[in-house]
Amino acid sequence: MKSFSLILFAMLLLPSSVLARTDSADSLMQRIPVASGNELAHIYYELAQIMIDSMPDSALHFVDRSERILARYDPDGLLPFLYMQKGEIYEKKHRFDRSLSHYRKAYESFVRSGNQAEIASSAWSLGGIYYELADFSQAYYFFMTSRNAAENRGDEHGMALMENNLGNVAHEMEKYSEAEQHYKNALTYYRENKLLEEECMAMNNLGLIRLDRQDYDSARVYFNEVLGKLENSGIPINSVAYVLSGVYNNIALSLIEEGGKREVLPYLEKGLRLARMDNDLYTVATVYLNMGSIYTETDLADSALYFLHRTTSIAQELGYKDLLIDAYDELACLHAGLGNYASAYNWRVRYDSLNREVYNENQTRQINQLRVRYEQEIREKKIAGLQAKTKAQRSLNKVYVIVIILVLALVVIVAINLRDKKVSNTILAERNIQISDAIRRISDSENKLKHLNTSKDKIFSVVAHDLRNPVAAISGFAELLNDGFDEFDTEIQKDYIMQIFQASQRMQSLLENLLVWARSQMKAIKCEPELLSLWDVTNDCYNELLPNIEYKKVAVENRVLKNCTVYADESMLRTIIRNLLMNAVKFSFPGGRILISSSPAGAFCVLSVRDQGIGIRPEVRDKLFSPNEMNSTPGTSGEAGSGLGLILCKEFTEKNGGRIWLESEDGKGSVFRVELPRIGH
Repeated sequence: MKSFSLILFAMLLLPSSVLARTDSADSLMQRIPVASGNELAHIYYELAQIMIDSMPDSALHFVDRSERILARYDPDGLLPFLYMQKGEIYEKKHRFDRSLSHYRKAYESFVRSGNQAEIASSAWSLGGIYYELADFSQAYYFFMTSRNAAENRGDEHGMALMENNLGNVAHEMEKYSEAEQHYKNALTYYRENKLLEEECMAMNNLGLIRLDRQDYDSARVYFNEVLGKLENSGIPINSVAYVLSGVYNNIALSLIEEGGKREVLPYLEKGLRLARMDNDLYTVATVYLNMGSIYTETDLADSALYFLHRTTSIAQELGYKDLLIDAYDELACLHAGLGNYASAYNWRVRYDSLNREVYNENQTRQINQLRVRYEQEIREKKIAGLQAKTKAQRSLNKVYVIVIILVLALVVIVAINLRDKKVSNTILAERNIQISDAIRRISDSENKLKHLNTSKDKIFSVVAHDLRNPVAAISGFAELLNDGFDEFDTEIQKDYIMQIFQASQRMQSLLENLLVWARSQMKAIKCEPELLSLWDVTNDCYNELLPNIEYKKVAVENRVLKNCTVYADESMLRTIIRNLLMNAVKFSFPGGRILISSSPAGAFCVLSVRDQGIGIRPEVRDKLFSPNEMNSTPGTSGEAGSGLGLILCKEFTEKNGGRIWLESEDGKGSVFRVELPRIGH
């Protein structure tokens, strides 16, 4: 009796394409005339993916066109996927030598790039081809490679599928213990993840191992457990008909091996019904063959002839040569047993002819396989030879490099020795220059120090002189009030108190300017500019000095534009405006008028402080902003001043990116102008 068994359950691992197929073939064809370069290669690739099952020749045409483009420039790394496509196409055309070649090129590319998912996919494809060619050692190697790649990327499902395939290969090699372990590994994963159909396939394969070991009872335990699980699972029968039909036939095999014949017919009939439901014609033909064999052995010739002829009909139509050979053999034996020797001879002739044909095909396949191996070995030897030659050339190049380095080292040493004197002279010259620069810097520092000392002495001299008057005024008026407070009327008391207040304000202003100047000289004041309303700052300074303004009976008009903003440090701007306004009040006559105004000037804003005071003589005007030429000029009411305020105005204006100047005529008043930026530079 001819056996039927489930060996490999096909679960294809599809390569993870770098392109998602979102377009139909028609829309892709419409894009071809306007596409070029890498885009055109991708279109050809997608067309091949669409046509690979229905029109493999057209798919091959588009793959070749895409490959020609990408051979020059492949920025997306699409070539290995094209090799996978070509391998699949040639596999469908049963051109296994070419299929292997392209699958291997893809596999080697993925190994170089370290793409574990595609290593698993391409190794699986290679293992499948070698399995078809019955080269089980190579099939085992690539299935194991695929399993390890799946493990590296944490793909337990892929590992389980490969464990099943490894079990199939070991089974074919009659390494039953190894096959059983692989099947059990797959079974563990399927059970943990509740994949019932895959679990039943693995259990069926374990039953086949027991069947080959002639442990028929254990085999049927596995087979019956599969039947129980599937029939009670609630899964539609047509969804698992393929598995069930195989299991029923395997139960029949176990029974026939133990000598039972008629007992197997119910199982074969159930398997036949399920195979028909699944439209699995190979299994149908196999069951017919097995039933014909059983009826032959039980002397039911008519039934045997019926089923054997049904086998030959299906096998001839679909090209199942292995089934035809077995059917011809059974028919020859059946007719010989019936005494129909002429018919028996005809069937035996057919058997011998087809057997020789299949034998020749197998021989041709094996020869092609050996040729492919030989060519692969030749290529590998050439590569190894080239690598050895390259290695030797690299070693020779290293020797050349070492010699060149030694020669260059000698040249450098000689050059260094020759340059020693020149370098020494250069160093001495540089040191002389450094010494000269140091002397010059020391001299400059000395001059600056003298300049600062002169300025300091001048400032302290003026400040000491100007502080004496307000201190004396405060002391004198305070003494008068203390001695005769009750004798003075209210107006005199207020006047004396105002005099004390005015003197204290002048002294405070002088001390504040001195403190600010000292901090600026020590670089303790940081300029932190921001956008400020010029009108707001001017108005604040006016309110701060209002007592002085009212006491001197001076009218101050603020005409600064309210929308005028400047980019300056607020503290420095207040110091500038306060000093300019105090200066204008100081040199204005009682009843005089002071005008504060602003005007835009491109990226700058100009602040003007105009008074109607005594004016400034030309010889004094040029010295107002110099710390070495400070002049203390009394105001119109005898107010003292140090001249330090204008120096601070100039310094702070320049720190804020502006400039200050004045316009004045002796006896006609003065105008101080300050130009400040409106936005940050």
